[in-house]
Parts: sequence; structure tokens; C-alpha cells
Amino acid sequence: MLDIIPYLVNRVFAMNNSDYEIILRNWRIKSPVLNSSTHIQDSFDPSGQLTIFSDADGAQWELEIISENQYSRKLALAETMELLESNGCSLILPYQRNSLGQFITFYTGQLCMLRPCMSGIATPRNQWLTDDWRADAIAAFIINLRQASDKISVPEGGNPFSIIDFVKRKTEALNRHRPEMGESLSSVYSCLENDLFSVLYSLPTAFCHGDFKPENMVWENDSIQSVLNWEHCGLKPEAYDAALLVGCIGFKNPDALISDFTRRLILQLREASIYQDETWEVFFELTLATRYLWLSEWMRKHNKKNRDLEMLFMNLLTTQKKYILKKWDLA
Repeated sequence: MLDIIPYLVNRVFAMNNSDYEIILRNWRIKSPVLNSSTHIQDSFDPSGQLTIFSDADGAQWELEIISENQYSRKLALAETMELLESNGCSLILPYQRNSLGQFITFYTGQLCMLRPCMSGIATPRNQWLTDDWRADAIAAFIINLRQASDKISVPEGGNPFSIIDFVKRKTEALNRHRPEMGESLSSVYSCLENDLFSVLYSLPTAFCHGDFKPENMVWENDSIQSVLNWEHCGLKPEAYDAALLVGCIGFKNPDALISDFTRRLILQLREASIYQDETWEVFFELTLATRYLWLSEWMRKHNKKNRDLEMLFMNLLTTQKKYILKKWDLA
């Protein structure tokens, strides 16, 4: 059954426990127990909220209230996640269809979606970077996602994301409004302009998670339990997820860029042959390009400390390019 967006959605309606019970009956969940302190604002849309419930069997569920402007994207995301799971992509928590076969339930002016919720085990970054099995688990997930997405036609709404266009726009804005920052990153931009811009458009794209950072991985004792926050998924350069993750690892600890953990991860991805040789030739530059996303994020949040650290990190990457490539066996 097709989902049809209702009109006049009221985003200020305050729900009580009875309302939640009525909503969850659409998914045949009875006697839900609201977990304390679990009304969470949706980080991808401040107008949305997340609420965590437990059912009679103890399973946890995440009820998401979305806004009108999220409707089309969320519906496409739900359909995509369902397709991926049906084609063997594990570790995702797909949205659930209600008793009418719809992903989105309309209740008194609210647009509601439901998916499983996993708590996992909190693991400090400096600890899990010492565990080889975590590198193996991450590589296995990236490989599994590629294999599952290659089997299906993944819907792509709007224009595919272009990291090159983003870097160019960000650089133009810095040069215009913050010329001292633009000057500080001039060698970084030159590296990308010379070695990435002319070739990236001709390289293969693939369906990617899009925000594959450590904070979006939920761990069990000896494996990944689930991967969260798929809102940025879509067609991107095929090694985008791996490049973004490696950059995140290095930002927190630059020495981790050339650690056994990172080298093991890269080696396993190379041995799996999921990326073309031409992609590996610009893997370093793609990693560097993703840092512009984080620079933009730090500036948006007015986080001057991380903004300045980010620029230092980007320049460090650029000056140490040959050394890093040698350590990655990509020279």
C-alpha cells in the first residue's frame, strides 16, 4: 500500500502515554513501557523527536516523530533499508511497516515511524583501536554493504552528493568571508585540485552509508551489533565510507592513521576487491576531502577549538602524504 502524505501536520501536539499506546498498536505493540529520559531531539531535523519504548518481551523500539519536510526522504530511506536487509545486509535497524503495510503512521497531526533500538556497549575510541577484531568487523560490514547494494537498484532522490562540489563551495566561501582560513588551507586545496578533481567524476560510485564514523557503530562484546544513522546514505564515490572513517580515526589520534588497525582495515578492503584500482589511487585524497565536511560542521557549531584542530590535521595530512601512502602500502 502506498504511503500518502497527509496535510496540515501539527508539529506542536504534545502526546501522553495513552497517545503512544494508540500509535504503537499500529505495529501490534501492546503495553509499551516508556524508557525514562528518552525523549531525544532528532539531530537531522530539530523539529523531529525520538522516543524509546520497551515492549512486553523486553525488546526496545525507537518511535520517531518526523516533520513534513522529512516525509519523502524518510520514506525513501525506509524502502532502501528494507531492500538492503532483504538482500543480506546485516547490522542495520530498518524501519518497520505497520499493520497496513505502511512505513509512516499518521496520528492526530503527527507523522510516526518505528524501528528497533539497540543499546550496545560503550567502548572508548582509544580502546577499540587496539582490537584487531574490530578492524575485521568494520571491513566485513563495508564489504557486506557493497555486496548487498550491488544486487538492487537503490533509489536516489535528487542529485547525488558531490564531495568535489562541496570542497569547491566551501573554499570559495572561506576565501570570500574568512580569507585567513582560505590561505591556511591553500596547500590542502591544491593537493585535491591537482590529484582528485580531474579524476573523481570518472571513478565508480556505489551506495554508501554516508556517515560511517565510530559514533554510529553499536558494539557487542566481540562484534558490531548495528550501524546507525543512515540519513546521509546514497550514491557516492565507492570508497567514501572507508575514507570518511579513516579520516575520523586520524582526527582523534593522528598516529592512528598509520596504526596496525588502520593498515589492517585497508588491507582487508583491498583483498576483497570491492574498489577499482583507480579508486585506491586517490583514496588518500578522498580521505582528505571528507575533512572539509567536518571543518564545516565545526564552524556551524562555532567550535573554534575543533575548527583549528581540523585545519592543523588537514595540513598535517597534506604534508605527510607520501609517508602515509607508504604506510598504507598505496605508494
